[in-house]
Parts: sequence; C-alpha cells; structure tokens
Amino acid sequence: MLQTRILKSVTEVDQPDWDRLFPGRIEGWDYFRACELAAPEGFELGALAVYRDSQLVGAAPTFKVNYRLDMSLPPRFQAVGEWLNARAPRLVNAPVVGLGSPLVEECPIGIDARLSPEDRTAVFEALLAALAQHGKATGAALLALKDMTEADRAWAGPLMDQAKFAAVPTLPVAVLHLPFADETAYIASLAGPMRNEIRRKLKHLKNVEVSFPTTIDGLEDEIVSLFEETKSHRKADYDDFDNVPPRYFRTVLEALGPRARLMTCRIGGVLASFNIFLVEDDRIIGKYLGMRYPLAREHNLYFLNWMLIARVCMAEGKTWMQSGHTGYRVKVRLGSKLKRSWVYFRHVNPVINVGFRTLGPRFAFDAMDPDLKELGERAPYLSAPVAKPGLEGG
Repeated sequence: MLQTRILKSVTEVDQPDWDRLFPGRIEGWDYFRACELAAPEGFELGALAVYRDSQLVGAAPTFKVNYRLDMSLPPRFQAVGEWLNARAPRLVNAPVVGLGSPLVEECPIGIDARLSPEDRTAVFEALLAALAQHGKATGAALLALKDMTEADRAWAGPLMDQAKFAAVPTLPVAVLHLPFADETAYIASLAGPMRNEIRRKLKHLKNVEVSFPTTIDGLEDEIVSLFEETKSHRKADYDDFDNVPPRYFRTVLEALGPRARLMTCRIGGVLASFNIFLVEDDRIIGKYLGMRYPLAREHNLYFLNWMLIARVCMAEGKTWMQSGHTGYRVKVRLGSKLKRSWVYFRHVNPVINVGFRTLGPRFAFDAMDPDLKELGERAPYLSAPVAKPGLEGG
C-alpha cells in the first residue's frame, strides 16, 4: 500500500531520506530548500512524497504559478494573446501545478531504486495521482511536468499517455563532454575555425583578473545587476520561468557551501562578469552567468568564462559540463550536444483537454528559440538512453 503526501516544504521530509532518492545529485534537499527561501515572484514551491510502510519511496518538488498560455504561441500570434489578456484575462491565464522547479533544468523524479520495476511504476503513478489531488485542492486548471528528460520519457511516456497528458518539446539542455587530459586536447577536438578563434580570444585572459570568492559579501548587488543586464540581451523571453530573484544567489551559495561556486572576472578592477556553477561527482552544472556590456564583448568574456569553467572541469576530473538553455549556436560550435526536454500537461477539464492534446503539440517551446531555428536539422541532439523508472530523473 502506498500513501501520498502533499508537502508545503521539503523540510517535511528528512534530508537523508530525500537525498537517498536522488543519489549524487547536487540539486537535492538543501538546494530545493534554498529555492523555497528564494522563490521567484508568483511561484509557490513545495513537494510531493510517496510512502510505503512509513518509508519514503518517491518524491518530487512542485510549483504552482499563474501561467500565460499565449507564451507558447509563435511570435506572430502573441499580439492576439496580449489583446485577450487585456480584455478577457481568464482565457489566457491558467493556474498551473506541476512537478519540477522553475530553478532547475531537468524534472527531478525520485523513486527508490531498490523497488521492482512494477513497484517503481506504481510509485510514479502515485505521484501523478497526488499531483491531480494537489491541483484540485488549489483550483489549478492545468497539471504539468516541467522539463522531463528524454531518458525519463522513455519509461514514463506511455504512463503519461495513459493519464491523458500531452507532450511538447521544450528547450533542450546543452552539455559538453570533456574526456580530455587538458585544455589543449579539448581545443584540438573543435573544428578548425573554432580552434583558431578560441586561441585568439584566450589571449585576452592576460587582461582579466579571475578569482573564486568564497563569499558573496560585497558582491551581491553587482551580481544581481550584471545578471539582469545579461538577461536583457537574450534573444527570447520565457516570462515567469525566466525570472531569478535577487536573493537566489546568496541563498544557494550559502546553502550548498563549496559545492556551489562563484567565479568573477575583473578588468581594470571593474567586475566584468560572474559565473555561478554547481559541482557534482562527474559534472559541473553552470547555473547563471552575468556580464557587463560593452566591456564583456570587448574582452570576449563569454568565451573566456566558458574556457575557465572547462578548465575547472578537466582539472577536477569532471567529464561533463552542463551549460543549460539558450545560446545554442555558440555552444554547439564549442562542442556541446543537446539533451531533449519535454513538458507534459493536462487540463483538468476532460473536454478542454481533448483540444489541448490535439493543438498543444503544435506550439512547441523549442520552436520559439532563434538559435534552434537557425541550427535546424544540424542541431546535434544526443540519443535517448534507456532508463529505469527513478534512476535517471533530473
């Protein structure tokens, strides 16, 4: 027998129990607790838990937000969404509850790996049932799973289809494989034009003062400012899911200690860029980058930040570097591959859900990104690995 609980906070679960379901993950109990303390405006964060005989066997973080449905429409239709939002806001605004987090790039689904395949499937179905219960209790119109990995989709896709969820491709995650002894070998693996460009840009490092502060004290305001400045230069805007509250940076750095690191670059004493990244056993996850313009462009700081983090990876024996969403065209030139991600959603009204399942997949989130459009069929997607339930979840 399985029992489910809707939790207002991950603190309602003991940290060792939660982290046991997500072995080796840096984005674990303490990360999600930090996210709760620094939740983006408009979001309510919590969790779901599944128990068997009082033992935790399944868990996932949750979010609740009022979502603008027209955000997934192509740009040519978004003017219609703005018009409707001004005159009939209920038609384009929907309260959503979902599994995942606005502050992670892969949906964390934790299921006890010691269970049989049949029992792991039952735990996942219990999570979906608890999500539906949570949606009903909060008056949600939509249920969602945000950023499900291709590996999780391999086993969960049929279950999601049975539960009448629709699937839409969302922004992939860029990952770089670094099985190299040093920077020279990595650069040699790149295409000729990129090799020459990187070597030329690295000459600018002599003008850059690089440091890894152990505290954000005295830097917080500048870091927030640089992040917002960089965000304003992005080619696409994803509304609420693109927001990072100012308190996030300090909260996460303090919660994770040395597993979360801050790198700064100064030019002539001026803070020109920062990079916050998380360190796991075999990978580094780049979370947020901020740069000061036009200083960053003049000194090629995007490329220098990339190479500096790659150096950390190789020096510490990490073979994967995850750099997240956006900027795909440059990241592919730098050797990255793309991991597909999916959003699953279901309207609570069965009749409306028929229309959502029919029309929703036509408005894929990844189709909105200009870099992905430009890459087209040249986009280097990773093949989907076969995964067992609960063993791969973000």
